[in-house]
Amino acid sequence: MRNIRHRWSRLGFRSIFYRLIILFVSLSAFIQIALFLSTSISMNYMESQLRSNYDRSLSNLSSTMNNLFDGIYQSNFLLALDPNILKVITTQYAEDDIGKYADYSQAVRSLSRIKASSNYIDNAYIYKRDESIIISDNGTYEPESFYESAYKMEQYPLTFWQDYKSNHHLFTILPPSVVSGSYSNRGESTISVVQSTVGGHYSNNLYVINMKAEAVRNLLQSYMQTPNSLIMVADTEGNLLASTRIIDVSMQSFMNELLLNPETKFDSVHKGENMHIIKYSTNFFFRDVTMVVAVPHTDLTSALTKMKSWNLTITGILFLVSLLLSILFSRRFYSPIRSLVQTLQGPGPKKEKSHSPFNELEFLNTEIKRILTDVDDLNRTLSYSLPIATKHFLAKVLQSNFPYDHDVIDSYLNKLDFRFPNSYFQVSLIQFNFRKPFYDLYSEKFQNEATDTIFRILNALLPQEHPVYILELDAHMFAVLINPASEDECEAYTAYFEQIDSLFRQDEAELRIHIGMGLVHGHYTGMQSSYVEAMKALWQVSPFDSKRIVQYSEYESQEPRYALSRTDEKILANLLAAGKREEFRGQLDSVIVANTDRYMTGTNIKQLFVHLYLIGIQTLKSKNIAEEHEDELDMTQFLLSADVGSTGEMTEHLYRFFDRVLELCESPPSDTFNIKLFRAYLDNHYAEEITLDILADKYNTTPKYMSRLLKKELGTTFHKYLQQLRIDRAKELLTSSSAPIHEIWEQVGFNNRNTFIRTFKNQEGISPTDYRRCHSSSD
Repeated sequence: MRNIRHRWSRLGFRSIFYRLIILFVSLSAFIQIALFLSTSISMNYMESQLRSNYDRSLSNLSSTMNNLFDGIYQSNFLLALDPNILKVITTQYAEDDIGKYADYSQAVRSLSRIKASSNYIDNAYIYKRDESIIISDNGTYEPESFYESAYKMEQYPLTFWQDYKSNHHLFTILPPSVVSGSYSNRGESTISVVQSTVGGHYSNNLYVINMKAEAVRNLLQSYMQTPNSLIMVADTEGNLLASTRIIDVSMQSFMNELLLNPETKFDSVHKGENMHIIKYSTNFFFRDVTMVVAVPHTDLTSALTKMKSWNLTITGILFLVSLLLSILFSRRFYSPIRSLVQTLQGPGPKKEKSHSPFNELEFLNTEIKRILTDVDDLNRTLSYSLPIATKHFLAKVLQSNFPYDHDVIDSYLNKLDFRFPNSYFQVSLIQFNFRKPFYDLYSEKFQNEATDTIFRILNALLPQEHPVYILELDAHMFAVLINPASEDECEAYTAYFEQIDSLFRQDEAELRIHIGMGLVHGHYTGMQSSYVEAMKALWQVSPFDSKRIVQYSEYESQEPRYALSRTDEKILANLLAAGKREEFRGQLDSVIVANTDRYMTGTNIKQLFVHLYLIGIQTLKSKNIAEEHEDELDMTQFLLSADVGSTGEMTEHLYRFFDRVLELCESPPSDTFNIKLFRAYLDNHYAEEITLDILADKYNTTPKYMSRLLKKELGTTFHKYLQQLRIDRAKELLTSSSAPIHEIWEQVGFNNRNTFIRTFKNQEGISPTDYRRCHSSSD
């Protein structure tokens, strides 16, 4: 044991390699053993299930055979629907009655239909014993000619049929007999089904259907679970009616032996072969029968024995392959570990070999701890630079109305590996409002880069007295989050904001900034409070004076500014763009009433109305219809003039302005809609999926307006017009082509067959098939 430990220790640097081999081999062996055991259990289960599956198989076969003979018996009622057949069955014709030949001819045609109704029927005939004539699906015969020449059955000669008595049985199945003669399918066996009544009319005549024994044999074979098993069907007297093999004397004897055994499941021997026997009693349309399955023991065990041998062989092969793959994978996994250790050791001189092995696992553990320590130092150095996930989380905390728990914020920031060094916070908001000359003078690329440029300027001018973080709240607003050590250490940032204001005043024609400063508070709830204060201070910045920086003060009693939340702005803009006049008017009224009830001065009311006016102009710009109506929609001079008048007068002008905006939003530009072009568009695209939403997007309007316009121009609703167009095209295809119905409804744009047929019948009064038949006959 000591020698083994010494050799293992001398493996030294390569010890990880062998540990990897042991790991992979162990996993592979575990998987192989689990697969072997599961396969063995599955095969044992399959063996037991194979024995029991024949119970279900015989039940299904019984149902199938019963349906087969039920169909044979139902042909009796089909014949009864033919008055000529009933007349032939019930009437005894005089020898000189020439009308009987027409009845015989009609009976032949009816029997032919019976034969054609099933692949199991070889022939069908009526034996009128009193008149000594046979009427079959192939013509009429004298009995001697039929039974001795045309359809000679070895087991049932003419005398059998002359003496046959039904014993009041409606339905009798005879054992199979070999057929010879000039009729079809000679040399084959048939199973005769004899009936003495047709449609409830009993007579001395016989109605016989000869079934193909080979077809019945194939049906039985389809239910065999193993290749050499045997399925037999016998009547109450023990006569074999059908089997998966050709019936002979030995098979009949074997069946008689099995019927004598009262058990339903037992073992027996047939032709020296051990068999497992399953008996099942049932009936075929009021005729009791016994079904027997004989399964050779070799069928039950041979396939599973081969599977067990293959399972053992494949398991051994897979284990050898997994051993080889384990070595290859171990070498591949070990190679980068060895390279990593060599890289971490550096290019210095190698240590002299010693008897103690080099422990690479301990070495890697030490180096990884050193690297993590270096990373922590780097993180502390870069603690002022926030990752994107942290910025998004802090912005969400600031903008949320929900008071986040202190522990929740700390826990999430710890997951992001971020901590604030101080417990005080002060939030200021910087809002950038780009003006019309900015969009007119500069390219789209410059406009997209403007926000990033402003962000870099704000970062470059930041004081470094305390940790400061700039968060982008939206495309035109930044939050400056200051983390001072106490409440009285934010003076430097007032100068910072004044510097920003001074810098951007030079470009006030294109860009205007508003700055709102909150107070310093402790903890995360204080950070949210400072944000709210900064937002309130930002609201107090008026576009009508030169003051751009407002610091919130809880002691100042200032005139309330108008209240218009971002949610209200979005709702007004969306209702305006959608052309929802009543909903927009109600929302606008609620905003104006809420502000006028606050007893604000005229200046603040003007600011509110200018804000609402800008919402309307921005909505029209988003729909690309503002510039062509710029003159008639310009209310700037009116709202900013000194002699505007009362609030009611301003409200009246504002309502007229929005009425005009709603008209422009509801109606498409005159040069983008032409009814002739629209009809041509539908003629070319009627087979495609077309909805009012799609058309509204195409013609830059709303679905509601599009519906009203099309009803006015087309004289009917869009849906009815499109359906009529599709039905007209379908009528053309029905009369001018031989295409199937399912191809036609797909070609004209219907989604399914039922909708097409229902719509066609509603418009034309008849089905598409009848329409095609009418026009084909008229042509």
